[in-house]
Amino acid sequence: MGYPFRKNQKNNYIQYTVRIKEPILNAVREISKKENISVNEIVNQSLEYLVEEYNKK
Repeated sequence: MGYPFRKNQKNNYIQYTVRIKEPILNAVREISKKENISVNEIVNQSLEYLVEEYNKK
């Protein structure tokens, strides 16, 4: 099962600082390199997916 990452779309962003566990960030950086997409965009798309799935309940 995979998640199809997509290139950055024009959106309004708010800067927000979070702490991410090192192994998770390292994995996200690897995905970023493989998919040629920014870490920020991966985090945004992952959170978007999480919210959509949560709201299906």
